[in-house]
Amino acid sequence: MKNLANFLTLGFLVILMATSGCMTWVAKPEAMIGVYDKPTIAGAPTIIITNLSDKRKDTTLVGRISALNLATETPVNVVITNRIASKLREAGFNIQKVGVTGFETKSDRAAVLKREGGKMLFTGSLDHFYIASSDAIMETAKGRVSFRVDIFDDLGNSLFYKTYTARTEKHLGLDGGPGSERLIEETIQATVNKLLHDSEFQQFLAKAK
Repeated sequence: MKNLANFLTLGFLVILMATSGCMTWVAKPEAMIGVYDKPTIAGAPTIIITNLSDKRKDTTLVGRISALNLATETPVNVVITNRIASKLREAGFNIQKVGVTGFETKSDRAAVLKREGGKMLFTGSLDHFYIASSDAIMETAKGRVSFRVDIFDDLGNSLFYKTYTARTEKHLGLDGGPGSERLIEETIQATVNKLLHDSEFQQFLAKAK
């Protein structure tokens, strides 16, 4: 059985290498951009949100399974941000996205909240997102995500700050690209769940309303 598994692994790698040297599977996780077009909830506070700053060393790929590179059609930091925004909307907040980052000073943060009419500014960074397995048949593919969340009040002062790490793993076998795409989706969702299921964050949201 071990020899058969090794043979299948070799065959899988040969097929990949023969087609283009090193293939890239581009996953298409749902970006959920429609969350920003929903009608205003009367009387609910508004959270101004920015994309998590992508601070990964390689912002092009999200992983590598054997000889198969993994990428996403929509940048993964944007997908994660929109998924979080969708959950905040479900929690009863109005959500408005601004396309700028780098609010380094209190005055910058206060200015954007005043301009956009928000109660809080949700920012943060994606520091690591990678899924890897050197042998898809013999080895479990593992995903690891590290990210930070920073939330500020209308004066630019910090309200909530925390770093998180999420992990996933899955045996892909000969499932190749489709299996990798499912694992990317699971890893994105695990990232969102890590934040939304955090008791400290839940307590913060309850007080913020």
